[in-house]
Amino acid sequence: MGPQVMEGALEAEPIADYRLRPGDEIQVKFFYHPELNETMRVGPDGKISLELIDELLVAGLTRSQLDGLLTQEYDRYLENFSISIIVREYSGLKVYVGGEVNQPQYLSLQGNMSILQSIVEAQGFSRFAEKRSVVLIRKGPANRPKAMTIDLESVIDGTQLENDIYLKPSDIVYVPKTWIGKANKFVDQYIRGLFFFDTVMQGVGYALGYNWVND
Repeated sequence: MGPQVMEGALEAEPIADYRLRPGDEIQVKFFYHPELNETMRVGPDGKISLELIDELLVAGLTRSQLDGLLTQEYDRYLENFSISIIVREYSGLKVYVGGEVNQPQYLSLQGNMSILQSIVEAQGFSRFAEKRSVVLIRKGPANRPKAMTIDLESVIDGTQLENDIYLKPSDIVYVPKTWIGKANKFVDQYIRGLFFFDTVMQGVGYALGYNWVND
């Protein structure tokens, strides 16, 4: 058995049809009118600008909704045309891999990426890494973080491949130096301290939209 979602192990809302966000790179292709093809980023205000059309607010729209909006707008200027919307880069589909890895970084989540694959993308474990207690942090209700520990040692040696969970947008993978235990309360306390006393991890949490309240 390979990587899985592990239903119930750490609940998260299902990923619906992706909605455009500021920073996304999109390509608009016109069949029969290639001179109008454009590639652009959604601006910080959530808008894009196109030939023949004033600025349009696109943040929050799905690809199909944007297709319909542009078809409606260009119908006033063109005949016999068809539009295709391609999202080249998803600013909202990122995860962070940090702690005892060789190159902590944000990663674009393309297709199915597992915890171990994300660590490989971050140039692998450092020599101080505790592979048996890797922490996965995921958004819960009201964007509050939930955490669980994952034994990747058993994934590497092939005994429990199912531990290699598929990641979701805004997940944080944190590789600690020492064993931190699997009791949920202890994990929560550890992560709470991590966010409040490590300025790097604080910034990561804010960038990914976590609501970390010290209560």
